[in-house]
Amino acid sequence: MTTPADDVPWAAGRDASWYNRPDVHSHKVVHMAGRPIREGTASRCGRSVLDDGLTWIPEQVPNHIRCRSNGCRQAWPTTANTAP
Repeated sequence: MTTPADDVPWAAGRDASWYNRPDVHSHKVVHMAGRPIREGTASRCGRSVLDDGLTWIPEQVPNHIRCRSNGCRQAWPTTANTAP
């Protein structure tokens, strides 16, 4: 298993496998990746550990599951709204 290169933006959910009863049936929040740390990867908002085995292309993450905490919020790519 490899993580994306440091210069390529990527996003991921948090790894909940270390909880006693993790709820892993859906993505709660997707975080923008920060820099690698010891055993995992910290998000831009400082939360750890991201699941680098299932990554997202940031532009493809739906707005309603994007992390809105400072750090992640500033790192999400912006898209221009187009009128129909």
